[in-house]
Amino acid sequence: MKKWLILLGVAIALGSFTLYAIVTTPTKLKRVELIVKEKHGNWKVNIGEFVFSLFQSGQTITPQLIEELKEEINELPWVEKCKVEAKGSEIKIEVWETKPALYLFYNGQTYTIGDNDFVLEAEPGVARDKKPLFFFSGKESPFTVENGFLKLKKTVKMEIKLAEEKVKRLEGTGEPPKVLFTDTGVVLALGGSKVLVYLSPDADSWNNFEEFRKAAGHLSPNVYDFRFHDMLIKGRQAQCSKKKR
Repeated sequence: MKKWLILLGVAIALGSFTLYAIVTTPTKLKRVELIVKEKHGNWKVNIGEFVFSLFQSGQTITPQLIEELKEEINELPWVEKCKVEAKGSEIKIEVWETKPALYLFYNGQTYTIGDNDFVLEAEPGVARDKKPLFFFSGKESPFTVENGFLKLKKTVKMEIKLAEEKVKRLEGTGEPPKVLFTDTGVVLALGGSKVLVYLSPDADSWNNFEEFRKAAGHLSPNVYDFRFHDMLIKGRQAQCSKKKR
């Protein structure tokens, strides 16, 4: 009986050791699969170029490697979230792409901005078919660099959000106003550029404009400048528009 128990114990020990050896034996990477679970643009190529640059042929698959991959992939502008798992000698990566939030025309290109504020792509010219589309003109770029990628500056984003809310309140101006963001504020072009309204980033500027517009009933073709507190400057459109640009 004792001999049988000893043999059973030895067998269990050998089995456990064999199982441990199988589990802990390093697995060499042979294949990487990238799957886009939720698509919002043509960014699989961008994601793939970065992802596949992280691997080397015959690389050992470890839990630490999987966690590092998750962190690095989640930092990509085009990725909202990802799932990374190892199956034998294969690593499977699933990604959900970032959703576009707005489009910004600057320096000859239309930039697609994601809901994470990063630039997802840029294309030459004005992309009229993409909404909402805004225009930026200034001495400094509206972007900053974070983790090696272009990102919309917080100040510019706040200006855009403010303008979006305020423009929605505008009524009776005919065609929708064209919005131009600059280093010093916002320019609204109303009625086919016959009315130009200059506004500063602060809320008082917008409030003064709204109060003046309501009191006036409508804005005659002219240049209106509300960038200075409690001040309104009007002048001939041809002369003022040249000076302000």
